[in-house]
Amino acid sequence: MPPERVAAVDLGSLTVRLAVAERVGPGRFRVVRHRREVTALAEGLAPGGVLSPAAMDRTYQALAGFVRELEALRVAAVQAVGTQALRQAANRQEFLRHLQEGLALAVRVLSPEEEARLTLAGVLSGLEPKYLQGAVAVFDVGGGSTEFALLLPDQQPRFAGLPLGVLTLSQARPLGDPPAPARVAALQAELVGEFTKFYRQHLEPFLTAPPRLVGTAGAVTTLAALALEMAVYDPRQVNNLVLRREQVAALAQRLSRLPEAARAQLPGMEVAKAGVMVAGALMVQAILEACRQDSLVVIDAGLLEGVLGELSSNP
Repeated sequence: MPPERVAAVDLGSLTVRLAVAERVGPGRFRVVRHRREVTALAEGLAPGGVLSPAAMDRTYQALAGFVRELEALRVAAVQAVGTQALRQAANRQEFLRHLQEGLALAVRVLSPEEEARLTLAGVLSGLEPKYLQGAVAVFDVGGGSTEFALLLPDQQPRFAGLPLGVLTLSQARPLGDPPAPARVAALQAELVGEFTKFYRQHLEPFLTAPPRLVGTAGAVTTLAALALEMAVYDPRQVNNLVLRREQVAALAQRLSRLPEAARAQLPGMEVAKAGVMVAGALMVQAILEACRQDSLVVIDAGLLEGVLGELSSNP
């Protein structure tokens, strides 16, 4: 009898993603299929605003393709989750109902803490144990928000986040094409201030020394792919890669000097993310500075793998 297949779907603010896995034991799984499409669900979304018809249609069509694939693969159980765009949008129920009625896809909208908890579980499934010595801060820079999980020896994890992501930031603080140096410098200073304030409020009170940083999600993994000049993305090369602060700074500087069309041609750059990666690089650089760290460990696994672990633990 073939192993039972389960699947996780992530409706992110920038990207929708699918992972299909085979159960290999309680809470254990082997990923057999990954897919993702950049649909920019949060495009044009302001606080208290609504998802645009175009963004909803792009996302619906991508998810329809995922559902057809799930049917072809005979997946036994599916869990779809939504993050910041669906937490924020005033018309989310309309969109969720459309997905349920049109695709039979039920979406669980995660709280920031649930998102951070599941992301942490996914990260830990791929992180080498040697990086878990002392205090560790795991962060996830997404399209619409950034979540942190603080791991301390012999304590339960602490979770916190802020509604700051690469897509929403790129929309709120347009830098120009190519980016204007003065705007880049102003945004960089603003981000360092935001993340330093966050660090002092939510992380520093529990620490005796700066924590090791572990980063996941698209902005971080794209920086890793750019550093490796990867023609074809390979998560095995990205997992547990150490990026030095000066590498991130050099990549941020390089990206901010190029027009979007030239950024899109760089080895390691996903074309659809070229427009948001200046903001993404500046955010990661600011996190390193705010947390007073000289490097970060990159992990490709995250929210999807956390959801798969949860599914694989169910009878």
